[in-house]
Amino acid sequence: MLKYLSYVSKQSHSLTEAALEKMLFQARSSNEAAGITGMLICYEGLFIQYLEGEEGAITRLFEKISKDKRHQEILILDYGHSETRSFADWSMAFERLKPEEAREITGYKNLNRQVLFSEAIDKNHPALQLLKSFIKNL
Repeated sequence: MLKYLSYVSKQSHSLTEAALEKMLFQARSSNEAAGITGMLICYEGLFIQYLEGEEGAITRLFEKISKDKRHQEILILDYGHSETRSFADWSMAFERLKPEEAREITGYKNLNRQVLFSEAIDKNHPALQLLKSFIKNL
């Protein structure tokens, strides 16, 4: 049984392309070694991430993320268990979304940080809609 976890966090500062590429390289390498797969979306100064893998590995990784200075105000969107992986071929799929792309996926005309960082968490949360759209289109 796999554990999955998705969250949204505010970036503590804007990441340069080089810093983002370095972060992705390190994440992909360590995720592969730990048997973790998932997706990272960068949108308007936010990280939106979905992780899946062995329960202990996901717990350890999320503890590490929680202490990472690049993240502020982490908000868990969803978690649970699954029989299958949604991102089996991706140690860390990545997408830098443009506002018009995100609005098209979610249907929100005014999709902004406040909407995506809303405390009202449910299965229709716009950040989850973004992640699910990538799962469906793999």
